[in-house]
Amino acid sequence: MLNSRIGQRWIFRSNSGWFGGDKVTDLSVLTVCSGLVLMGMLMLANIAMDGLRADAAAEWPTTVGTIVSVQVDELEYGAGTHWFPRVAYQYTVHGRTMINTQLTSGQQPHWRDRAEAQHFLERYVTRARVVVYYNPEKTAEAVLEPRQGGRTQPMLGLGLALVAIGFWCLVIYDWLR
Repeated sequence: MLNSRIGQRWIFRSNSGWFGGDKVTDLSVLTVCSGLVLMGMLMLANIAMDGLRADAAAEWPTTVGTIVSVQVDELEYGAGTHWFPRVAYQYTVHGRTMINTQLTSGQQPHWRDRAEAQHFLERYVTRARVVVYYNPEKTAEAVLEPRQGGRTQPMLGLGLALVAIGFWCLVIYDWLR
């Protein structure tokens, strides 16, 4: 197999596909590899945007708010049940009172175990006073925790893995041709 290609520029032969094989196979491999790389890049871009939003929210002005209600919502999410903490709080900006439920500026926290969600909510007690970070341009947009860390590591790893697998598959396919 290798002996037949020695000294030839087999990738650029006019009667072959991009990598010297069948054009349909080459197109299929390129499509799959490009899809993996694209999905990985989109995941990494989403993580970067969440980080930028969190950084921006941490710089927002603050006001004092009051917890109105605390509960855990059970939702079927993907292959199983996930528990989403729901904290309603009210705050006043420029004489206008608003109610919000947004905890973080990125993806809302959720758990696969109700006990973990309940443990997270122990820091929020009804009628307790909290610091609310609000967007000065849209005062109805606010969060209680502008920097929610630790939830992006699995997505970061998956995004990097998809990009690496996409390129790796392309290199291996080229090497095998």
